[in-house]
Amino acid sequence: MDVQLPLISKAWQHVKALIGIDTHALVNEDDIEGKLSLKAIAQCYPSHSAQSEIDKKLLYTPLIPGIDNFIGRDSQQQQLTDAIERWQNNKGELTAVIGPFGCGVSSFLNQFHQQYAQEHTVTYLSFYHGVLTTKEAIANLCYCFNITEAPTSITAAIALINQLPRHIIIIDDLHKLMLRMMGNYQALVTFATMLMETRQHHCWILGCETFVWHRLSSQYSITNFVKSIITLDYFSQQDLADLLKQKTSQISLQLTDTNDEETNNSLFDNMAKQLHQASDGHPKLACVLLLQALVNDGNSPITLNPISQPDLSSLKQCIDEDLFSLAELYVHGGLRVFQHAEIFATSIEHSSLKLEYLARQGLVKAHYSKQDFAQHYYLITPTLTRIIAMHLLNHNKLYL
Repeated sequence: MDVQLPLISKAWQHVKALIGIDTHALVNEDDIEGKLSLKAIAQCYPSHSAQSEIDKKLLYTPLIPGIDNFIGRDSQQQQLTDAIERWQNNKGELTAVIGPFGCGVSSFLNQFHQQYAQEHTVTYLSFYHGVLTTKEAIANLCYCFNITEAPTSITAAIALINQLPRHIIIIDDLHKLMLRMMGNYQALVTFATMLMETRQHHCWILGCETFVWHRLSSQYSITNFVKSIITLDYFSQQDLADLLKQKTSQISLQLTDTNDEETNNSLFDNMAKQLHQASDGHPKLACVLLLQALVNDGNSPITLNPISQPDLSSLKQCIDEDLFSLAELYVHGGLRVFQHAEIFATSIEHSSLKLEYLARQGLVKAHYSKQDFAQHYYLITPTLTRIIAMHLLNHNKLYL
């Protein structure tokens, strides 16, 4: 048998580079003093279940409903209330709530869902996947009204929806509509047309990621149709301190041996400042960094080690091909292997190896399909969205 060893060797080097076996792509980042690797951060959250009661309280327990879910969101809360009041006065227009991944757009919309559910019929919809046909777009919007047999035409669907009792419909994860695959444009047009033609009768509130919103604006002029745009961002230092105060009130954290309130407050403010600098106001990342700094030996109270900074070594080693993949994963909110292959016009096998390499580095989180590897789903690790987005922006892979 004629075995071409040079070709095999070259192919093996390419496979190793893709899945992260190459020695130059592996750095023992956890040994860097004062730094916490992105992989270590990614392994902290989310997991299938909280590892301890402290994990549960810091990372998984929601804030007190109705009071503190709106930390730092007073003006945005009023803007959304005003938009709903205009609709109640028969002056309804489309409203969008935009913000970067991890800043709390979904939590913000969920809180309004709970707040208005007692007064109005409120439906909350989060897209499971992007729509690619007119039929899928009609079916998704009809689903908001529990219409099981959707009309086949846009005109009939609009007429039917406008005959139904008035609803508030909150549609989150609008980025799922940005799937750059064949048929996507017509699905977007159908979706937008139905919203525009029913906006007077029903109140439509849309949640969307900031960079995706800019892409929708530049490619489809979506801002021409949305009247109210409410912008969220990551937390300011004071807002993050307020959130951390609530989180740490649920655990026995002690920053000093004294009972002096002024000293305790000063130490807490210093801790919050360090966490804000390390996380750029990303609440989940700040909580993970806090969790990693806690000294919990089973005794009470819990004390604190120095706050670690995220180590960006693995991200800095990414080549352009990796960064382009991360950018598409970011704006789509996640991709399946076959979707990545279609977007980059490459093979399923190449896409599978590329995405698995990023997962091995801790940059993306994988959800594996037992039936078909082409259906494996990858998304940016939730705690790293801010870090990765800024890196992509600085390397001209995301655009404002």
